[in-house]
Amino acid sequence: MKAILGVGVLIVSGSFLLTACTTEKTDSAQPNTAVIHGTAPVSGLSGVALSPQSSTQYFKVKSEQANYTLPACEGKNCPDISIQHLNTSDDWVNQFLDQKIRGLSQGYGEFNPDLTLQQIVDRVVAGSNESVQKGWAGAPYTLKVQSESLGPRGLHLLQFKVNSSFYTGGAHGGVISQYYLLDIVQQRQVQLDDLLIDGQRQSLRDLVYDAFTAWVKKTSPETELKTYETTWKFILTQNIELSPAGLVFHYGQYEIGPYSSGMPEFTIPYAKLSGIIKPEYL
Repeated sequence: MKAILGVGVLIVSGSFLLTACTTEKTDSAQPNTAVIHGTAPVSGLSGVALSPQSSTQYFKVKSEQANYTLPACEGKNCPDISIQHLNTSDDWVNQFLDQKIRGLSQGYGEFNPDLTLQQIVDRVVAGSNESVQKGWAGAPYTLKVQSESLGPRGLHLLQFKVNSSFYTGGAHGGVISQYYLLDIVQQRQVQLDDLLIDGQRQSLRDLVYDAFTAWVKKTSPETELKTYETTWKFILTQNIELSPAGLVFHYGQYEIGPYSSGMPEFTIPYAKLSGIIKPEYL
C-alpha cells in the first residue's frame, strides 16, 4: 500500500510503568524517535481540504503512564498493573483512545462507560487482594494495557493499536488487541463499511472466508469444515488494519476458534481488493 504522507508524525516510544508493588515511576532506556515530514495543504480523501495545522505540522505522539494511582505493596502477592496511553497533539484522538483503554481495561466484560480508570484499577486490586486472602487457586491478578501508534495511512488517516492482557482468576488469562483507523480532520473512526464500494461486502466476505477455510484445514486437519463451524462459526470481524501488505482482519481469542488457536489474522492483499475497496484506500 502506498501511504501518502500528508500528515507528519513524531512518535516517541518510551515505557513508564507503575505496578502495585511500588509507588515509584521508572523510565526505560533511551526512547526511539521517528519523524515523517508533512507536506503542503492538499485535498483530503473525502474532498475535505486539510488545514496547514493538520498537514504541515508534526503530529506528536508520546507514550506515557496513564493517570491512576496504586497503593504501596510488597511481596509476591501484589497485583501487577501497568497501563500506558498515548499523549498526542490532538485532543480528540486522546479522548478517543483513552475511552478505548478504559474499555479494554475491563477485560471481556461489558464496558461500563461510567467507570473511571482509577475505579477500574481499584476494582482489579480489590479482586486480587480478596483472591489472595481467601487462598483461591491461581496467581495474583494482572492488568497490562498499552497503546501504540502505527503511523499514517493516507492524507489524514492515522492507525492505532491498543493491547490489553489480564488475569483475574481462572485457568488462564486473556489478551485483547484492537485496531483503530482515525480520520483526524473529520474526527471520526473509519470503519470497515467506510472502506467498501457499495454492494461489495459479500465479495470481501468471500475472500476472508477463503482465508478462514485454509486456516481451519491447516490448524484442524482432522475436522471437517462443516463440523468445525457448528462450534466456531465464521464471522467477518470489524477489527481491521490497513497494513503495507494488505487489509488485515484480526480475530480475538475464542472468536473463531478455541483458546489454543490463539488470535488468528488473515491478510487480504490489496491486489485482490481492486473493485471491492474504494480506490483511495488502495
